[in-house]
Amino acid sequence: MTITRPNFRRWLALAATAFVLAAAGLGYLLRLPLTAAAVTSALRTAGAGDVKLSVSQSSPWRVVIDDLDFHVMTQSFAAKRVTMERLHWWTPSLGAVRVEQARVPVTIDGSDTNPRVWATYSGKPGVASAGAVKALPMEEISIDGQLIVRAAALPEQILVVKLAARLVGSDEWKGTVQAEGPGLAVKAEGSYHLTRSELIFRLPEVSVDLTTWQDFLQRFVLLPGGRWELAGKLSGSAEGRAQGKNVSLTGRVRLREGRVYYPEKAVTLSGVEADLVFDDMWNFHTPPGQTMRAEELRVGDLTARAFGLEFALESAEKIAMSHATLQAFGGSISAEPFKLFAPQRELEAVLLVDGVDVTQILALAKDVPAQATGRVSGRVPIRIDAGGLRFGTGWLALKPGVYAEVQFKANGLLTEGVDPKNPRYTVLKMIESGLLRLKVGELRLELRPPNSPPGRSATLHVTGEPVDPNIKAPVTLDLNVNGPLERLINLGLDSRVNIGAAKK
Repeated sequence: MTITRPNFRRWLALAATAFVLAAAGLGYLLRLPLTAAAVTSALRTAGAGDVKLSVSQSSPWRVVIDDLDFHVMTQSFAAKRVTMERLHWWTPSLGAVRVEQARVPVTIDGSDTNPRVWATYSGKPGVASAGAVKALPMEEISIDGQLIVRAAALPEQILVVKLAARLVGSDEWKGTVQAEGPGLAVKAEGSYHLTRSELIFRLPEVSVDLTTWQDFLQRFVLLPGGRWELAGKLSGSAEGRAQGKNVSLTGRVRLREGRVYYPEKAVTLSGVEADLVFDDMWNFHTPPGQTMRAEELRVGDLTARAFGLEFALESAEKIAMSHATLQAFGGSISAEPFKLFAPQRELEAVLLVDGVDVTQILALAKDVPAQATGRVSGRVPIRIDAGGLRFGTGWLALKPGVYAEVQFKANGLLTEGVDPKNPRYTVLKMIESGLLRLKVGELRLELRPPNSPPGRSATLHVTGEPVDPNIKAPVTLDLNVNGPLERLINLGLDSRVNIGAAKK
């Protein structure tokens, strides 16, 4: 049979049509595995490894990926479903991307495998650049799922996260994020300018229950001295911008119903409230005038109330205290301005004492051979470091016109070296044995007096007369405290501390 030119053309057209139909049919049959292969290849190019997924729908307008799972170094990502919808299939874009039931674990303390030496990682480093966001081939993205917060030896915390972002014009992404979990709620909003590579963001609401999150917080914020117990409601807001290495961040932090306990030193702050305004939160800097208050402060057996601070954070390691005050021993104690350097774990300050009750002070030194009433004021420099509490050169004195009494219980304190035939011997004996109380007109304790002999920590000057009006015997006493005065106040007398009359 001879095929004429018109018949040849007809057969050629039929063959081409059949080829196209066959190719289209084959492409239709293979559309799901081809889409899966394309998505897998794209993820691997971006640096993912161990990619697993299945494609349940694929068309130029809609692609549905189920059970997506992959790693980037040690960071894993998973989602139950990812849907991509395009209004214009001919454009080079994924259109609107919706991620459902995502699961992203985050280890905050670096206790997971080092991502740079993970031997089983099957991917390759992705290309990271400032223009990475610019290359996202989509107009809109929404994600709902879970962020699993992990740290070594701690039960994981699950946060429900919702993210929505869209491309505005051709140069800006805008979006919002919400995260909620036990004791935590965060709302954020922001925009990213593609041309300038600039992120502008705002966190209008942040709230944290410190009891729930204290263990996680202390994994990446090291508190001085080690383990602390924290409680309270922390809230705040922040806003800022980031462009390359330039980051600016301002914000407010508020604490209510707070409690801080340091077991190692038996220090407890309860009823804590704090209000902080940061002008540079990124570098932990605030202007002066930040405040913290506490209803009660306990340090060992000492209890103080109305504890208050006014300060400024100069860095993450330095705090400038402009005012500190508390009520203790029936009076008030405040501090002159000082600076606290957290890494050094040392504190030097000058305490201003006003009207404290001598009886309550002596109660801390259970073995002091004296009882007293009255109120004193003064100026006491202190230093607290690894060696404990130490006093500097200072003083405490009875306020003029304030009534006070002293009763000694120390035989030999006043009569040592006094001739029993001396007319004053009998009265001194009665005073030192506690049979006579002294009505004090003058009382002054000099702490670490200058030019004092080695080992002498204080001198006490007392003038008075017996309370008994029938005994007329003015008494002037100058006593020395030899040995560590700090041990006298904190732990009572021991073999290294003695009180005796001044030698003349």
